[in-house]
Amino acid sequence: MEGLNYMVERDSAFHSTLDDIQFVNKATGDKVVAEAKAYSTGLSPNDFRDELARYFLEYIKQPQPHRFDFYIFTETLSNDQLWKALFDRDVTDNQKLVDFYKKLKDSVNDEVVDRLDDTDVDEFRDFAIDTHVFVGTYDDLRQQAHQLEKTERFQYEPYLHSYEPVSEETEYATNLFQVTRYPETLYIIETTEEAESARVYNYNNEAFPIKLHERKLYSLVHPDHLPGSTRHYIHEDRFETREFEEFLRTGAQEEERENIVRSLLRGIFTLVARDNDCLIDREKGTTVYPELDRKQHGSERKLGRSWVAKELDSYPDVIHRGVKVRVRRYAGEYYYVLLPTQVFTSDGRRPVTGERKSRLQNDFSPNRFHAQNSKYDRQLRVWEELLMSDQTQLDRFMGEKIPVVKELEVTRVDSLSLNVRPPKDGDERDELIESASDLENTGGIEQ
Repeated sequence: MEGLNYMVERDSAFHSTLDDIQFVNKATGDKVVAEAKAYSTGLSPNDFRDELARYFLEYIKQPQPHRFDFYIFTETLSNDQLWKALFDRDVTDNQKLVDFYKKLKDSVNDEVVDRLDDTDVDEFRDFAIDTHVFVGTYDDLRQQAHQLEKTERFQYEPYLHSYEPVSEETEYATNLFQVTRYPETLYIIETTEEAESARVYNYNNEAFPIKLHERKLYSLVHPDHLPGSTRHYIHEDRFETREFEEFLRTGAQEEERENIVRSLLRGIFTLVARDNDCLIDREKGTTVYPELDRKQHGSERKLGRSWVAKELDSYPDVIHRGVKVRVRRYAGEYYYVLLPTQVFTSDGRRPVTGERKSRLQNDFSPNRFHAQNSKYDRQLRVWEELLMSDQTQLDRFMGEKIPVVKELEVTRVDSLSLNVRPPKDGDERDELIESASDLENTGGIEQ
């Protein structure tokens, strides 16, 4: 079991447990309960019914994500075909499994029978799938363990393991931008029968604060000022108005309302981004990145002293500092969550795809470099400057037609106090990992 990357968690020699030994996987935390049996005449499922019933009851008592795998180690088997029919998933015989489950309920002691009455055969089938039978002598197992140790196939790497943070109050910079003032008016517009067409979204939703829901178009833009392709699918004279902030507190069903509000707020962000020469990619969520127009910017587009898009030296492609945009609600208030990312394009506009994208991501992976927290913080401040502090460029494009942009106000949450923190530096990280690893190697017993 150690060769398979498990460590002993409990042992019947030291703990009062049903099973011989309990193991936990060092990397995943998965549990294994093991039973070792030495039968000179071979172990039969029928001889093992009482114990199987008790392990089954212990198995279903656990919440679904925390159920254990059950390992049976034995030198020899009798009734080999029945073992396979019950526990070999390649040859499982459903009828034999049902019959054996009925025998459990008929033949075990009364106390266990009462508890089995509250179970069903589907639960026993799940247990059978998570049961594994290992047949071999001591020498067979020793040889297998030696082979595992030699190949290091399952060797535990502590630096790939997740550890608990340090319990210490710390101030954090964040990537959260709280909406401190909401748009004033929400328009709920009747749509035509063709409105479910994807054209409404393909043409406009990437950059306009609109959301189609149950034959209604929810919009933060007056119907007269929506793009023509959207107006084609609405009745411009049939709409109602609501105070937007009232709607986000009390409108529609809570889950539906939250989805609508999140889409509309994200739409304001993308609208501002587009009119500040940014592009929107919706392949996986919403990613916004600055366009590189070579005629206007040359080989590098800068904001202040920081570049936001530039040609690569070693490739004919362009790298962009973008953000993935999320809108989340915490404690009743809405926040923009900006996740710094990088986008590669072939011409300053169109993202590269496929194998070339994978190669560029690998060669320019940000995880290869240090000081990511400060780097990401600088990147967020670039976006704060680009989109949230000066919207006069958008005013020039839109004039007074789309007041929603002026009405929205956001404030970055500069610091957040939590009672946990990550390691301060590499030395502290190594020290924490070594301490945790020492505890694992001693079964959780401090030496």
